[in-house]
Amino acid sequence: MARPDLHTDVVDPGPGRSGGFAELIEPMLQVCVLEAGYGPVRILERLSLDVCRGSVVALVGANGAGKTTLLHALSGLVRPTAGQILFEDVDLAGARPDRIVAAGIVHVAEGRRLFRTQTVAENLDLGLYRAGLSREEENTRVAEVLDLFPVLGDRLKALAGALSGGQQQMLAIAQALVRRPKLLMLDEPSLGLAPVIVDQLFEVLEKLNAGGTTILLVEQMVDRALAIADRAYVLQNGRIVGSGTAAELRDSDLVRRAYLGTAEGSE
Repeated sequence: MARPDLHTDVVDPGPGRSGGFAELIEPMLQVCVLEAGYGPVRILERLSLDVCRGSVVALVGANGAGKTTLLHALSGLVRPTAGQILFEDVDLAGARPDRIVAAGIVHVAEGRRLFRTQTVAENLDLGLYRAGLSREEENTRVAEVLDLFPVLGDRLKALAGALSGGQQQMLAIAQALVRRPKLLMLDEPSLGLAPVIVDQLFEVLEKLNAGGTTILLVEQMVDRALAIADRAYVLQNGRIVGSGTAAELRDSDLVRRAYLGTAEGSE
């Protein structure tokens, strides 16, 4: 299959999203022939994709396809062995995680990784560590995320480890949002959550995107991911085996074949 086009893209937000008309947008993030892995084991194989400013891009594929490794490489947790990660025309491949966060990329990792013996309020404060903001600005940002997740405002003094799974996921996302990321990356945000909580989280993601936040989403609930995405990439064995608008992928059998392990090499 041909390598995805890395030039300008047309994003059609659809009814009620970002003005409801197609815009020609330069990519905010361009991943170019990226290779990465763990020790001698290479996971990502010459992987290329782009994420346009203001869009939601979904990464779908079976477990072990390389989705989490890609997010780790983008956030500096795994050092690429080849390729480029161009974010606003600056190559961040191999950069330290703190530099990547400062550039505007924030990663909400799978598994709700919080400071569980600290309170909700302390976790939000830790999300602003070394942000260089005045206390007034910090308070403003915390107030913004509490407006998105009111339940957290009622539990500011509770330990993060005492929250329900849904509340912990809300806190993990809120901790990322206090940085006001240009690109928010989420790895399996619905994992292990009740359907009603999943609905609430996806409503928040749609609201964030409508407000201008660009989102790169890894999600096993493919139908939910494609429902809010503008564009999606299908991964199998560390390679992109297909891409297109979310509507195109919903109407094709490529995703199903990728989960069955039969999509690689398809046109």
